[in-house]
Amino acid sequence: MTDTSANGRKQGWLASLLLIPILIAAAVIGFFMFVVILGLVLFAAAVLIARLWWLRRKMRKAGASQTLEGEYVVMRERVAHEENLHR
Repeated sequence: MTDTSANGRKQGWLASLLLIPILIAAAVIGFFMFVVILGLVLFAAAVLIARLWWLRRKMRKAGASQTLEGEYVVMRERVAHEENLHR
């Protein structure tokens, strides 16, 4: 039984020794994945903010003129005019 426990301690020590580089590699890969995802989120936020700024700027310029241009027809007069034509 002492051989099994001694052998078990050697395997535990060897497993721990092999696990350390794997954990370090996983931590490094995880850190870089976090940085990449954070960069993408920040880039998307910057694009969204720039788009909203551009739309607000465009709307502000359009609202500055305060002039409404276009054609319209007053329906009451047109209906009254058509009724007079039919008489």
